[in-house]
Amino acid sequence: MNKPSIFSRHSGSLLIVSVTILAAILGQWLYHATQDEVPDLSKLNATVFSTPRTVSPFSLLDQHGKPFTEASLQGQWSFVFFGYTNCPDVCPSTLTMLNLMLKAISNQSAEVPLPRVMMVSVDPERDTVEQLGKYIPYFNKNFIGLTAARQSDIDALTKQFGIAYFLNKKSADDKEYSVEHSGALLLINPQGNLHALFSAPHDPLTLANEFATIRGVHE
Repeated sequence: MNKPSIFSRHSGSLLIVSVTILAAILGQWLYHATQDEVPDLSKLNATVFSTPRTVSPFSLLDQHGKPFTEASLQGQWSFVFFGYTNCPDVCPSTLTMLNLMLKAISNQSAEVPLPRVMMVSVDPERDTVEQLGKYIPYFNKNFIGLTAARQSDIDALTKQFGIAYFLNKKSADDKEYSVEHSGALLLINPQGNLHALFSAPHDPLTLANEFATIRGVHE
């Protein structure tokens, strides 16, 4: 019986070593390629929370008079901001900007579901369900307006989100007061958790691009 030659043994050993080296190189390449594909969220204008924050229970009413709670946030991405319908500048410009953002997102991909847009009124005394029902559709019929039966319900929500506002009432009977409020936008993920915060000023295309990046990393 013929014995295997020394060349056959050496060729087999070299093949195994070569395959091992190639596998190691390929593994390193795949690792670095994967790492490079993950965007650095710290470079965004948005503040993205490493661990999305749980939203505590709350109770509001939408512009149709239907209850809206923390459970209502689940199911899709949502942009939320706090304002009031008598706002002369920030609120209408923000709603207009968010409408442009949705158009930009739609242009990027017609297959991706659009996020919801919600305005929570910090002025529930004047912003009744009926008032919101007239105001919100002017900007987009799919936008959601939210108010509350009591100011304390709004305070509980703004407190947990760190949203500051102040009613400039000259007296208890003052009905023409203005409201100072934050211009920040909150991003809620489909699990109903606070995922990111966008500080003013806002640009619709930048928001659309950063939202796509955040959503891509999360999903």
